[in-house]
Amino acid sequence: MTNTHEYIEDPWARVITRNGLKGDEVVSGLQKSIRRGLTKEACEFAYEMYITSPQFEEKLWRRLLAISVEDIGMGNVQAAPIINSLNQMRKEFAYNEADRAMYIFHAIRLLAESEKDRSTDLLKNIVIKSFAMGYVPEIPDFALDKHTVRGQAMGRDSFHFLNEASKVIPEMPVDNGYKEAYAKILETYDPKKVVESAFNFNSWQI
Repeated sequence: MTNTHEYIEDPWARVITRNGLKGDEVVSGLQKSIRRGLTKEACEFAYEMYITSPQFEEKLWRRLLAISVEDIGMGNVQAAPIINSLNQMRKEFAYNEADRAMYIFHAIRLLAESEKDRSTDLLKNIVIKSFAMGYVPEIPDFALDKHTVRGQAMGRDSFHFLNEASKVIPEMPVDNGYKEAYAKILETYDPKKVVESAFNFNSWQI
């Protein structure tokens, strides 16, 4: 039995494509084909979306942008910026120019033939559903530094920031000596004794 409420929820379910297919099923066919590496099939669904209307073409590109992260993810970290670039490039051509459609096929080839990783989408769903069930994260001690009210009250200064709050994991090996040089400056630096011409930066992010 068809759930009418769920049918109406998705506006694309009410779209009938140029060749009489249901819009939501074409969108689903596009993404599922890309997930399975079915390049030609994905291109066919994409072309059906393209020739249906300019609005469905926009939906197509939004889906491709999402797929570049949702389904490709860390499998090919260059996919997202490349798909975004192709999306911008196709706008240089009119809707009825064949070259505009070419960017769709190139984007789908890249996505369908890339190694895939859905971990980002899984992590997103873990967090969203946990919050929906009442989960609230706790503030860890390492987040309390000179940039927070509690951190300042605890006396956490630039030395604490240098050695604890700015810690990165995993850290790339470096040998430029900048950390040691900055630690040396902090030994004598006093914000109350700077020169008159010193530039004043905001202490918070705008």
